Amino acid sequence: MTTVAFVHVGEEDFLPRIMVASVRRAMPSARIVLLTDQKTPPVVGADEVIRLPYDGVHLMSFRLLHFARLSPCDVIFLDTDVIVQRDLSLLFESEFDVALTRRENIGLDPQGIDVAAVMPYNTGVMFSRPSGWDFWHNAWNYCETLPDNARRWWGDQFSIKAVAEIAPLRIRELPCDLYNYSPALETEDVNGRFVVHYKGKRKPWMMRRAQVELGFQA
Repeated sequence: MTTVAFVHVGEEDFLPRIMVASVRRAMPSARIVLLTDQKTPPVVGADEVIRLPYDGVHLMSFRLLHFARLSPCDVIFLDTDVIVQRDLSLLFESEFDVALTRRENIGLDPQGIDVAAVMPYNTGVMFSRPSGWDFWHNAWNYCETLPDNARRWWGDQFSIKAVAEIAPLRIRELPCDLYNYSPALETEDVNGRFVVHYKGKRKPWMMRRAQVELGFQA
């Protein structure tokens, strides 16, 4: 059985409920696990809840620690602002220890930073087998060495890059355009994508799509 695990903290659960419903539709037999703090209510549709103490600040450290502490299994780690459209468990028919979705042709951000070079992997969709479990422990350890602001945000992506560059593992790279795609327009045809990632300003698009396709109400 494939596990789908996601980190979510806080009372607002509209996006994670949409994500979980999309997983259940595309992968009916998946085990869905909420990784959270001591206070967050369970998300409807999750099969299991695992809790760790959280300082309420360093979300990236908290996220990677949860990944490292999860019992080793065939797992897909997802962000909460994604909609899964196809069965991702089929990826486990190929050989790898860890599979990461890689950015390509992003260009420079408004600050002039080449995002694809600094953070080549979008951590919204990641895969792991038990044989790759040291990867997550090492990523968490690396994140703990980063400055405070990175441990709050972006630190997971810095850590994944650093560990992927040196890990003695079979790391498979998957194109974001297929497995972790962020549309440019709300009306864009995304039917050919395995996962659609409604990051940043796209979150309202995800909510409106869920209201139409899944009957969700905020």
